[in-house]
Amino acid sequence: MSKRILVVDDSATMRDLLIRYLQGGDNLVAGADSGAQALDLLKTERYDVIVTDLAMPEMDGFGLIRAISELDWDPSVILLTGHDARTLQSAKELALAYSINLLGTLTKPVNKDMLLHMLSDVADTRTQGRTGTETVLAENEFMRGLMTDGLSPVFQPKISLKTGALAGAEVFARWRAPNGGYLGAGAVIKAAQEKGHMDVLTYRMLELAMQQQGRWRKQGLELALSINVASDNLRKADFADVVSGLAEQFEVEPKMVRLEVTEADLDVDVRVPLEVLSRLSLRGFGLALDDFGTGFASLMRLKTIPFDEIVVDRMFISRAAEDDTSRIILESAIELSHKLNLRCTCEGVETEEQLTIIRALGADYAQGYLLGKPMTAEEFLIWFEDYRDGVLMIPGLGT
Repeated sequence: MSKRILVVDDSATMRDLLIRYLQGGDNLVAGADSGAQALDLLKTERYDVIVTDLAMPEMDGFGLIRAISELDWDPSVILLTGHDARTLQSAKELALAYSINLLGTLTKPVNKDMLLHMLSDVADTRTQGRTGTETVLAENEFMRGLMTDGLSPVFQPKISLKTGALAGAEVFARWRAPNGGYLGAGAVIKAAQEKGHMDVLTYRMLELAMQQQGRWRKQGLELALSINVASDNLRKADFADVVSGLAEQFEVEPKMVRLEVTEADLDVDVRVPLEVLSRLSLRGFGLALDDFGTGFASLMRLKTIPFDEIVVDRMFISRAAEDDTSRIILESAIELSHKLNLRCTCEGVETEEQLTIIRALGADYAQGYLLGKPMTAEEFLIWFEDYRDGVLMIPGLGT
């Protein structure tokens, strides 16, 4: 079966070589010398496969991964790099987090046979992308997995920009697929939404997260966790009691649990969510307004609901270096948070330049792939010990 393929690499020599490798079998292969040029092509053409380098000027492969996740179709992706394996692994995890249909990763110089073998899998994997979660997770499989070992939380570190210390972690959902791989948070949430089980997913994530907090405490790690809460939960008046009950069950102090709510999850009728969130705040749980800056009613939400933290949307962090408007919004959000006695977290920090900017602007916390990818509980504990002992250094943090 012929395929439409886009090769993205700023090296003309490498780009031409990859195009020659891929042109067999009636494939239609195009090239782009940057992420920005690739995006221009993707506005008018649909490609079955995107083969992209990670290290490119202007928009690098990490930025392109995010842009691909926002397309209204699901191309397969192959990632290339001439850098170390850790960079490639971070890109792989990022693609997973965005529910990208990742065929594989390759280091340069590229092995032609391995590249073509990955390409042969396109017909089998194309339905497993963001639009295909319903074919991967049947109703009974989804519910059974929720209550057994299908759902697997991962943890991304959150770092204090004032002290450099680990300040907590955000919890994300992963799903153990039948083939042994994992589906990312986007796929899990989409499946839960389509099957009407977002409330159950939230309950289960809260349970697994607090259970892990208890295990870590026994290993000497006291860690605050941030957990996303769905609108379905906020509309249930007993939700605060459920959260309190789980905290009591796993002996977790409420201050060690932070519930993140997006503005989109707060309905026009905010009466029940306001009651639920106010009760949680009264009981000592932390409340954060996620994706701050993306909606028109953010300021009103800060006025009516007792949030103690805002999380600035990654869009403004990623564009702050080259876009004056995004930098102004970012600076204003940080300044506003401090004037309202709120903490400010900047998520999606992927480069040292972005870290430098948010530190200079006075943000309190940072989170993103530069500091640490989402990790399993076992991986996270190893990461923490390496970071604590100075074995792991974060570029631009000075620690």
